[in-house]
Amino acid sequence: MAGGQKPLETLGFRRRQTRHGPCCVSGHMGTEHVTSPALNGSAAAIAATAYAALPRPVVLKFRDHLLAGARVTAGQFHAALRFSELEHVALPDALVALSYVPEQAAYEAFSRAVDIPLVDLDATKVSQLAVRLVPERVARRHGALPFAEDNRTLTYATSHPFAADTDQDVSFASGRQAHPALARPSQVAAAMDKFYPRLTDVERLLARFKTRIDAASQAAKGPRNASPIIDLCDQIVAAAIAAHASDVHIEPLIDGALVRYRIDGILDTVFTVPQEAVGQMTNRFKVMAKADIATRRKPQDGAFNVSVDGRDVFVRFSTIPTVHGEKIVLRVIDSEHRLVTIAALGYEAEATERLLRALERPDGLVLVTGPTGSGKTTALYAALAHLRDGHRSIVSVEDPVERRIDGVNQIPVNAAAGTTFAAVLRSILRQDPNVLMVGEVRDSEVAQIVGQAAYTGHLVLTSMHTADASSAMTRLVNLGLEPFKVAESLTAIVAQRLVRRLCPSCKVPVEAPAGPQSLRPVTSRMRPGSGCQECKLTGYVDRIAVAEVFTPTDAMRAAIAKGITALELKQMMKEAGHRSMRDAALRLVDEGVTSLEEINRVLAEGEGERAMTTGKKRVLIIDDDRMIRMLVRILLERDGYEVLEAQNGREGIDMALTHRPDLLITDLMMPEVDGYETLAALRAEGSCSLLPVIVLTAENGPEVERAVLDLGADDYLIKPFDADVLLGRVRSAFVRHMALAS
Repeated sequence: MAGGQKPLETLGFRRRQTRHGPCCVSGHMGTEHVTSPALNGSAAAIAATAYAALPRPVVLKFRDHLLAGARVTAGQFHAALRFSELEHVALPDALVALSYVPEQAAYEAFSRAVDIPLVDLDATKVSQLAVRLVPERVARRHGALPFAEDNRTLTYATSHPFAADTDQDVSFASGRQAHPALARPSQVAAAMDKFYPRLTDVERLLARFKTRIDAASQAAKGPRNASPIIDLCDQIVAAAIAAHASDVHIEPLIDGALVRYRIDGILDTVFTVPQEAVGQMTNRFKVMAKADIATRRKPQDGAFNVSVDGRDVFVRFSTIPTVHGEKIVLRVIDSEHRLVTIAALGYEAEATERLLRALERPDGLVLVTGPTGSGKTTALYAALAHLRDGHRSIVSVEDPVERRIDGVNQIPVNAAAGTTFAAVLRSILRQDPNVLMVGEVRDSEVAQIVGQAAYTGHLVLTSMHTADASSAMTRLVNLGLEPFKVAESLTAIVAQRLVRRLCPSCKVPVEAPAGPQSLRPVTSRMRPGSGCQECKLTGYVDRIAVAEVFTPTDAMRAAIAKGITALELKQMMKEAGHRSMRDAALRLVDEGVTSLEEINRVLAEGEGERAMTTGKKRVLIIDDDRMIRMLVRILLERDGYEVLEAQNGREGIDMALTHRPDLLITDLMMPEVDGYETLAALRAEGSCSLLPVIVLTAENGPEVERAVLDLGADDYLIKPFDADVLLGRVRSAFVRHMALAS
């Protein structure tokens, strides 16, 4: 060996096959030796964590900065480039390892080359919340240390800003938009060990996890369990209760499981469970819920109780098999939660009055509708509390009984024992009830019994999963109830959602845009601030209901009996002065209770309102080819459009009617409903008759073009397509549409 130089293997480097890609830049090196390493230990691990070949323009700029500062010679730079390719390490780390440039100088030049700021982690205050938002396995896998965050973004330090999937994984884990900052590998490694201390897998999880909850909120009383798995499961449930989470999602991954809490309707990542602990944790929850631990390829349900601060909390357990294992969802239900009154539900005064009038009737059907987690059960219990006056016989059938109410005969459903909804309801009708509450109408058999009970003189309260009040009516008909029975027995439909309240401590005002008052868009008077301790840096605290309460008029009953559609009923409701959920929500926006962004997250935007608030044109892409959808979406988003996607014609028609796009791009050959049927259906719908449509298809020939143009398409483009041509056609379609509109 020459001049004290050492072989690469003696320095901890392994020879790897050179992998050249389209972005790699080849170099030449006359020797295979180095004089002394600058990266070893944790820093070397960080340097090798997320290697990615640099784009050629970056390499050239990096070289120019180093040469301009007389840091290296051209020969040394090419030697380092070759070393980087052979040893699969980043180019700045190769310069440091070969002792050509100090680490600080190398990364200062690299920062200027990539135009990403270089942060000094030794002098930077690292946010504990940012660290908690990104699980350790994600951080170490990508060599990315999170150090700053707000309610929308998370900034992480890395020495490899071009590593694949880092932004995507950090964004997914944190629930925020990820932004990289450059840092020296030695500082990243030291900070990683400082903020993610290395303990044994399960014990490390427990140590990190226990800091999240108050010591008083333990899942069970008594001495600490000797098993770390039992402790882990107890802590998952206890911390969920302490955080007021409604659900716990445990989702299997390739190398572990992700634990997420749904708090105020938003799923937040808590941490990841190592692979070796996932099976034991799953079995522990199955034992608690009295499920079969040997059954892994079938969905299972169960339940268990825990005691927190002297009160019982009911936890509903559900598991379903996935490709990576069993996904577990725990629904946390506080059985002794204080009942709310109807006045406390937060409905508008007119909606509250409509509901109270419906409840004062001796018979009829009162439906509460909405998706899972929209507060349907709370509304039903508020109605029961209002009716519980000591002069009525009230019976409820529930699965499960979430809260116990004195004065109400509550019957739990137990399919294993034969007490299904239908079986219990048949027996209840012989018990002379005045009021019957059915937890949920799930099938036609239950719907028939509920409809018959309401039709024959009972007041029936129940819930369904539908989007709004008008679609609940058609859902009853689809379940087999005769339209005339629905028309005569239906008393009220309450459709609702829950939206987050702005944090009163940190919300900030939004200035109204300039211009005439009549032309100003609907905007929130307040918006989320930067976050504070009160809202845990989210900008929101707690939730409030927004509801529409529909009570049919005689004209509406006559129309329902004749088989009116949901869209026709919605129009009749609007003409009769019924306020929609969005109308109620916008009132909260005007009062500064919530933000327009939150309303748009929960509810579909009103026609015309989106364009005024975002200024972006909305394009809907319908194609069963995921890669085509992704490519078109990327092109359009870069050109400033908002993009929606549908994978077949049926889904596309629904999205077009719901989200009101400004332009539609559709394929022709698709499953279920093809492009021809989609075009015909949309042109027959009055609200979409003037919607610009571009057909993007591999089907070629004059007869195909003639057919789609006859159906009402505005343009026709053949796959494979040129990106500039597609963007030009989109712009032209908007220009033509504006000319026609004017």
